[in-house]
Amino acid sequence: MSAPTRESSTTLITAVMAALIGAEIVLICSDLDDIIRYSVGAVIMVALVAGVFQLGRARRGR
Repeated sequence: MSAPTRESSTTLITAVMAALIGAEIVLICSDLDDIIRYSVGAVIMVALVAGVFQLGRARRGR
């Protein structure tokens, strides 16, 4: 993978993770039912863990 592609990939992963963190904060502060908050929160957390894994893999590839 070339350097510009790697940089854009890392930037994209970081931006998505920032958006997911923001969504998690909004979800925690919301007045939604507990079942909905826990279910959506679990999905967001799985996506964050996958993002951390992908970011680590992208940075190791440098």
